[in-house]
Amino acid sequence: MKPRQILVDILIVACLIGMAMFCYNRGKAYDILIDNREFVHDGQTYPAFGAVEVFVDAEDGEPLYLVDGDRGASTIAGQTHTLIVKELDENDQVTQTYEVKFKNEELKGRVINVVPLVRDKLTGWSYSM
Repeated sequence: MKPRQILVDILIVACLIGMAMFCYNRGKAYDILIDNREFVHDGQTYPAFGAVEVFVDAEDGEPLYLVDGDRGASTIAGQTHTLIVKELDENDQVTQTYEVKFKNEELKGRVINVVPLVRDKLTGWSYSM
């Protein structure tokens, strides 16, 4: 083989490896836990919601129903995600809706607390177990 042909073959293999890594990272799925728990930030306490419905990445999917102190699990895929949190009253009627977008780079762990997340992403909204 000629040196030029070897260089072209190496470049093709490198491009295929790069494309495989890109596709793997874009489509990788993660299991996350979603909490509805009290949160303390800078000495101020934010109480947990009485009851919420949480939709992950699509409002037409199956929601997580969380009451005060509950934890639910969900799977996310891709790099950018949207959490829709609907606060419910005693009759399970929606009183307020929050929509929050986040990227995988923002996750500090695999647990997300919706209380600080919907309040302008207060520090500590994502953490490890």
